[in-house]
Amino acid sequence: MSRNERLFKIPEASLLEHAEVVAEMFPTDAADFMALDSTFTVEYGTTIKNAVGAVTALKSDQVIIDQMAELTQDVLDSMGTCNTDYKTVAYFVRKAFKDNKAVQNQFGFNDLAKVRDSQAKMVLFMEEHAGTAMEHKTELVAQGCNEALIDKLHVDALNLKTANIKQEKFKKERGVITQERVQFLNEVYSLVKPLSDVAQIIYSDDAAHLAKYSLPKPKSSQNTPDDLIES
Repeated sequence: MSRNERLFKIPEASLLEHAEVVAEMFPTDAADFMALDSTFTVEYGTTIKNAVGAVTALKSDQVIIDQMAELTQDVLDSMGTCNTDYKTVAYFVRKAFKDNKAVQNQFGFNDLAKVRDSQAKMVLFMEEHAGTAMEHKTELVAQGCNEALIDKLHVDALNLKTANIKQEKFKKERGVITQERVQFLNEVYSLVKPLSDVAQIIYSDDAAHLAKYSLPKPKSSQNTPDDLIES
């Protein structure tokens, strides 16, 4: 089984809610469970609480998604700024070096198609573009280019590089966080599942108690022979 594979089919929120409730109820009924299975202890409820706490201490999937969206937007904003400033400088490059294709290509005119589909390539492109613009600063300013814009290209490149690194770093961290969260959730499930199983035996004639410890079922499943999924 993959370390990212969940042992349960019910919603995560339902599992955690059930575990928290069961952990509170167990001390009252501990003797019933221990009478059937001596591996249960009076501290079992606390063990469940600690397992739930380990899950809630981690970032939820939704928080991770939101953080990823924010980092992605930072990259897009930085790319947008680079695009605007590059196009502006390119206008003056064409004015200053309209008959010099070699210099125009130093500004990356012949490489645009190669960098459009890669953030990493765009970072390198902007760093090189900023350096080239500084080398030809005199000619560009003479044609009306704002000197501050030329100086800003290095900042544009750095901002894009920083945003890209943060995004890529988070992508790698996200996999670790997700794997750890699944492992902790599986631990919670492995603690409450035996309670549900034992309850089917010791509370077979006590519907109220049985309901308290029975695991919630997936919304679409009633655990019939025709169900594709089971709780």
